[in-house]
Amino acid sequence: MMDIYREYAKADGEIHQEEDAIGKNLDFPRTYDSSFEKKRIIPESTYGIDKDLDFRLTYPSTFDKNRIIFGAPGTGKSYRLKKEAEEVFGDNIERVTFHPDYAYSHFMGCYKPQTTPEGNVRYCFVPGPFLRVLVKALRSGTEGEVKPHLLLIEEINRARVAAVFGDAFQLLDRVDDEYSEYDIAVSEDVKEYLSEELGCSPDDCERIRIPGNMFIWATMNSADQGVFPMDTAFKRRWTFEYLPIDPENAPDARIPIKIPGVEEDVSWNALRKAINDRLSSMRINEDKLIGPYFLKPSVLESDENGRIKNLEAFNKSFKNKILMYLFEDAARQRRQELFKGCTDCHRYSSLCKEFDKIGLDIFGDDLIKQA
Repeated sequence: MMDIYREYAKADGEIHQEEDAIGKNLDFPRTYDSSFEKKRIIPESTYGIDKDLDFRLTYPSTFDKNRIIFGAPGTGKSYRLKKEAEEVFGDNIERVTFHPDYAYSHFMGCYKPQTTPEGNVRYCFVPGPFLRVLVKALRSGTEGEVKPHLLLIEEINRARVAAVFGDAFQLLDRVDDEYSEYDIAVSEDVKEYLSEELGCSPDDCERIRIPGNMFIWATMNSADQGVFPMDTAFKRRWTFEYLPIDPENAPDARIPIKIPGVEEDVSWNALRKAINDRLSSMRINEDKLIGPYFLKPSVLESDENGRIKNLEAFNKSFKNKILMYLFEDAARQRRQELFKGCTDCHRYSSLCKEFDKIGLDIFGDDLIKQA
């Protein structure tokens, strides 16, 4: 819908003409009052009088509306949500990744400069992912068939979530896992955006709720460095689902591999579990263990004999991903205990050189025997 403005003021009783954002002349009067307040006017024909804008839409589902998947790195959190989301929501998905600089203005929306066809710069309200999904969910309620819509947040705890959600935090309380129990007031900018997009009166958008057909799912990895803690009030509004470190049906979990320093083949899962057992014996928290999807399936692809197809690619990935993670994060303070077979494990470059020479022997013979 075009941005149409009508300003009111008294200026010698003159009638002026207003131009819209693309330079077309529109025939309606413009006058001025003493407040000089600019107001957005939506033609009455677009109010959608025959539409019923309802923020209390319901959508029964076996999935929780506010849901967080968490677990150790490589447990398949993103893969799990992606697969389930595509089956339930189809194309009605918007994905966003939180980061330390992510803010409320990114999440909800803010004014940003835009260039007009005439080359001028003007500031327009640009909605964030939360409002975009909210509008799509509400719009489906006015079109006869209520469809589910998903806002998928990756790495939700890498931003200060309380600050990102702001007053929308109140909306996370839902009635029987459906629409928001409480509503919140919105700014004039948000009210005008909603009235435009939904074809309703601005008065109908003064207060909003999360409708029952809007889902918010997220992934969380508490092992990441630099993550921000969540307070209890925020946590209790979500359903948390933990992905185990050793799932029963992990794909490619039993692919045999052969690497330098090992006389017999050892499966990826057995090697991974042996490393995890060593970490656990060192009292390393479970959220820092290695999941089955830490390495990409393409790296663990096997040939017709069940052995690793590309040994060079595996060695490179193991060195640059597994060893880097263990050295810099999981076993940062306990390197000597983990890399028992390495003469110099205090420098990553030395550790890589040792791996190129002796392979898994950097962990010591006892770990190889356990694998």
